[in-house]
Amino acid sequence: MNYVARIWMVAVLFTAVVHCGAQAAKPLPIHSPVLDKNFYLLSLLQKDEAVRSRLEGDPRLGEIAAERERALALARKTCKGDVVCTLKPVLWTDEEIHAVSLALAALAEQDTAVRELVDGSLRPSGTYVLFAKQPDGELLANAWEVCARGLNNVLAVYGQGQSPRYPLIDAISFEVTSAEFQQDMVKVAEQMSEGDLAKQLFFEPSLKAASQMLTINHRDEAGRFEPMETGVNRAAVEAVAKTKWPQFPYTVIVVPGAGGTDKTTPLSAAGHKRCELAVEAYRAGNAPFVLVSGGYVHPSQTPFAEAIEMKRTLIDEFHLPESAVLVDPHARHTTTNIRNAAREIFRYGMPMDKPALMVSDASQTAYIASEIFSDRNLKELGYVPYRIVGQPSDTMLVFLPAMESLQQDPIEPLDP
Repeated sequence: MNYVARIWMVAVLFTAVVHCGAQAAKPLPIHSPVLDKNFYLLSLLQKDEAVRSRLEGDPRLGEIAAERERALALARKTCKGDVVCTLKPVLWTDEEIHAVSLALAALAEQDTAVRELVDGSLRPSGTYVLFAKQPDGELLANAWEVCARGLNNVLAVYGQGQSPRYPLIDAISFEVTSAEFQQDMVKVAEQMSEGDLAKQLFFEPSLKAASQMLTINHRDEAGRFEPMETGVNRAAVEAVAKTKWPQFPYTVIVVPGAGGTDKTTPLSAAGHKRCELAVEAYRAGNAPFVLVSGGYVHPSQTPFAEAIEMKRTLIDEFHLPESAVLVDPHARHTTTNIRNAAREIFRYGMPMDKPALMVSDASQTAYIASEIFSDRNLKELGYVPYRIVGQPSDTMLVFLPAMESLQQDPIEPLDP
């Protein structure tokens, strides 16, 4: 059996296990990019009028909302810019998170509109795919817990200055004790209390505060270039629908970013070299598309998104057609280079049961193929977003994308 045939046999077996019953591929509907990509459940709850009415009328959730309303009113009068005091009313304790989970699970059992939201919008979105096999109530409760802990994380990191997982690139932009930041917190307290608090859903003050913290810190990376299928990826997405997949051994050539060293160089030498490898693979007919991946990462708050610069290099220097180049301008780590590639493969309608090709320098390729990297994915993402099924050379890996990659992760709010 030749090399490609072996890959296809593994692909078929893997697909039968992992992707059976997967929903139809389509881009995630995005209206408010940063919030939708971090807290999709909360966006749905806000927009569905019938469900919103049920939440407003639920006595258990109403009690939680009323207590937060009282705490917010007190904070506005007394906190005077103190960070801990201002944010305390919008942080969630474990007990409160659990109480909301029970209330939402009960609503899912009792209310048709809530069940329709879960089955008609939440499940098909794939944003909480790790809970896809659970009954409606459990899925809704677990999705809420993901959102609640994500809200707490945003407020802790970008409001209270706690250290994120990667502090060199993701940390708060201010000293929390500075006069400037304390003035901002006064405004945050005022904005959280604007309007009729009694008409806000139980989570909306927290969501508003988290949004304001990201805005104050200029941390809108997750929303930049969205929706990509009508912008930076439009030409390639249109070409996907016309692609004759049997003509190619792979769906796409994935190119992980290398990261820059200063704020004046658009693309590092290592990134350029990886583009060269991708061009060689593309011109050899391996795949109809190149997917370059890398966000605004190194150094912290760089003005350059690496994927955008790699796309520019592929088109301007190597003369690849724009219709052959996809970008992921959000990934901040090697783990999410591959995860985000898997997301685009699915959402743009490429076959998930056909292998993809990753190209990079030999050192990164060896790292991605290692057990160390697999363990890192499990630790940081909770799953492995790929399955390696071949290694044609020391600069190439063949992998199958995993549906688990669709799971939102607001613990990394700059690329959830």
